[in-house]
Order: sequence, then C-alpha cells, then structure tokens
Amino acid sequence: MAWTNLPEREGLPVSHERADCVVLGAGFAGLSAAIRLASEGHEVTIIEQMERAGGKAGEVRANGFRFDIGPSVVTLPEVLEGPFRRLGVEPPMQWLPLDPVARYHFPSGRVLDVHSSVEATVSQLSREEAYAYRRLLVEARALYEAAAPVFVHGPPPTLVSLMGYGLRHGLRARPWLKLPAFLEQHGARGELRDLFLRFATYFGADPYQAPAVLHNIAWVELGLGVVTLRGGIAALVDAYVELAQSLGVRFKYGETVSSLVSNPRSAPTVHVTREGGEEHAYQPSRLVSTLDRSRTLRLLQPVRALRDPVPSLSGQVLLLSIRGAQPEVRHHTLSMPPEYQREFQSIRAGKAPEDPTLYISVSSKTNPADAPEGFENWFVMANAPAVHGGREPIDEEAYTELILSLLEARGWVQRQDVELLGVVGPRHLRRLASHGAIYGAAPHSLFSTIRPPHHVRGESNLRVAGGTVHPGGGIPLAVLSGWQAAGSLIGYAGPQ
Repeated sequence: MAWTNLPEREGLPVSHERADCVVLGAGFAGLSAAIRLASEGHEVTIIEQMERAGGKAGEVRANGFRFDIGPSVVTLPEVLEGPFRRLGVEPPMQWLPLDPVARYHFPSGRVLDVHSSVEATVSQLSREEAYAYRRLLVEARALYEAAAPVFVHGPPPTLVSLMGYGLRHGLRARPWLKLPAFLEQHGARGELRDLFLRFATYFGADPYQAPAVLHNIAWVELGLGVVTLRGGIAALVDAYVELAQSLGVRFKYGETVSSLVSNPRSAPTVHVTREGGEEHAYQPSRLVSTLDRSRTLRLLQPVRALRDPVPSLSGQVLLLSIRGAQPEVRHHTLSMPPEYQREFQSIRAGKAPEDPTLYISVSSKTNPADAPEGFENWFVMANAPAVHGGREPIDEEAYTELILSLLEARGWVQRQDVELLGVVGPRHLRRLASHGAIYGAAPHSLFSTIRPPHHVRGESNLRVAGGTVHPGGGIPLAVLSGWQAAGSLIGYAGPQ
C-alpha cells in the first residue's frame, strides 16, 4: 500500500491509500465478491460502516437472548455453499431442515401448516383448495425453472437472452396479468389466495401490484424447501468472514463512504469518514460496490441525474423476550389480517397499516441457546412504507405499540409476559438502503422485475452488486450477485 496526501476537502487534509481491489459493504454480496477476488490472487479490502459484517443480516444479543435482525428464511443452501466448494473448502454450515415450512393463522381461526410435502399440506385443504394448490405449485415450478437460468444463475440478461426467454417461456409468465388475477384464474380464493400473494413481498413488492411472474417465488419455498442452521444467520455471516480472512481479505469497519470520485485511469476514488470525523481516501484499481445501487450512483461525482423509482417495501421489527413456551408458534409463523389488501393500500399512501400481517420468527424453537431457559426469542416483523416522495417517516414508537397490542388482541401473548428488547424500523434501514426500501425499486411490472446489471455506464473498473441489482434480494441471490460482479470485474465469468 502507498499513502500520499490529497488536496484538502472542506479544510481537512485527506490521507490517500492506493489499493488493488476495494469492496464497499460487508453483507453477503460484498463477502462473496471479496472471496472471489481474493481467490484469484487479488489483494482485497472491504469497507463497512457498521462494526461487524453482515449488512442487513445483523445480530443483536441482549439479556441472554440472540436475534438475527435481517433475513430469517434460508433457501437454496447449495448456492450458499457454492463459494466454499469452488475453493475446495468443506462448508462449515450445519443445515437444519424446517418442517412445517411455516404456520399460517387466519382471522377465521383456521390454522394451516405448509409443509415441503405436498400431500401433508393438501390434507388440510378442501377439495377445491387442494386442486388449486396443486395447480399453482406446478405453475410456480414452471415459472421458476424457466426463469432461473436467465435471471438467477446466469449473468445479467442481454437482449438476446431476454428474447430467447420471451420466445420460449414468455406467454406462460402472463405478462398482461397482475398476480391477484393470475391466482384467481387458477382457483385460489380467500385464505389460499392470501397465502400465495404473500410470496411477492419476498421481493419487496406490493402483491396487488406485482406481475404474475413473481408467482415463481412460491416454488423456492414450497417446492425446494427451507432450512435454518446452527447459530442462525449470524453463523453463516461468520463462515463467510472466516473464509474471506483465510484468503487475506482485510476488513475496515466503522468507515462510512462519503463520496466516489470518477477516475478515468482507474476505479473511482473512495472517500470515507471514519469514527471521530477523520477523512480518508482509497484509490483502488478495481471497485465493487454492494451499497444500494441508488446510493452508489448518488455518491459518484459529478452527481448523476437519477430518477427515483418507486421504492420496495420497508419494515419494522420488534425483538421480544417472551416468558414461557408458546406451542402454537413454529419457527416461522404468519398471523394474517382480516383484510390483506387494506395493509397495502395504507402502505401505498405512506401510512403504517392499522391491521398488518405479523410475521413471527422464533429461532429458539430450533436453536434453544438463542433464549434463556423458560423464554423464547420472538422476531416480529410488520410491513411498512419506505420513506419516499417527501413523506414523513412513520411514527415508529406508535407502530411498535400497535404491533404489541395486535399480538395480545390476536391471542398470541399476554402483555405481562412480553419484554421489548429492541426495535429495527425504517429509520435504521435507511442507513443500509435508500429510503429504507429493503429490496430497492419496487418490482411492479414485468420489466422492473429484471434487476439492473453490474456495470455502471462510464466506469469500466466499477461493478455494483447486491439486492438492488442482478439477480435480486435475499441471501442466495446476494451471494450470486457478488460472485458474478467480481467475475465480471476481473474479466472472467467462470462457473457461476
């Protein structure tokens, strides 16, 4: 490394460090990109604003409880093992299959356990529902298997690959239909319709505005299955960090990127602010940004004209200590509202829903060490609007009280058995994503489901990766995104 001095910025001297490869963000996309670059012989530095790796996949420990505060559903474990196996390393993760995949509680009093076994699920359904469920599972599988080679496992699609997909599979994706109409055509009504609508929220979509093609997400969970692992998502983060460190990757925590300055002879110069206000700059030969794509473009100098797209969903999470065992709750449990559509009408208006879906994840059901004996650790999430278009952020304190009241009113817990240990809302998420939108732009049209590519126009030595670019959000897709972006940067696609 070489250090020089750059001209003063706002009266402060800026130290300047030359570097081979720099990765912005130590989430799964950043870790994956760093691992690939390091495995190809490059010196890699990861810059992370938080005090630990993980990005949105954070961890909180309090009063003997452990919580994952980001993603909690783990799918496609073979993708997550990919970077280890490509390097000849035995993946250290201990997967635990989950069955049922999720339990749904409906306002009617109905309880539906969704299993990876189709027969176990349809045994709880009426004859008409069972027929619709089977049809929709077949459709979800067909949509996923047609889309995955082009939109998931392959590099960002080109015009040629898009045309090929359209000619072979485009009609089956029903580009003229929104998801509710698609489900209605296949016989899903009422509670079964709401169950299938919910999968669009995994991509950050309002399910009532989502295109029919997003039905493919249902196959990933219902067909391919869900797992958890010993130590939770935090253990997965640690496994990636240890692999990166074994390859010599250097981690710089507590450094917030303040600007990116284009450099025609190299990658953009990265200006950061360290704790205490010290300013520093890195001049890398190659740069991968796994920050939200909109944020990356705004950080570039000169400021690029950027039309703000409609943001995806945000959310609010309560971290709760619950006294006693709650046998009605599974590792993943959904408490559904009486009128699902009203939840998203409120979000479109920029308001916190009055009666939202409550997603409850209790990792201590499968990892007892995550809670003290006699208690459970409840991660309770409700959808929320992103901060966009000049709207005021929601009142997170009021929304917290509403969620706690709903847990009691719906019969889940008694208030005296609940202790609030933490809240993660849109204000926190704004540090990690533009507007606090978890998945970037809202995928409310067929075109908008195609995430932007890794390249940035005019920046030959910069690539972007992560949930807001190809292939999209969720842990497996972030891992693929980082791996593919790094391969593109070094001019070698290799096995994806």
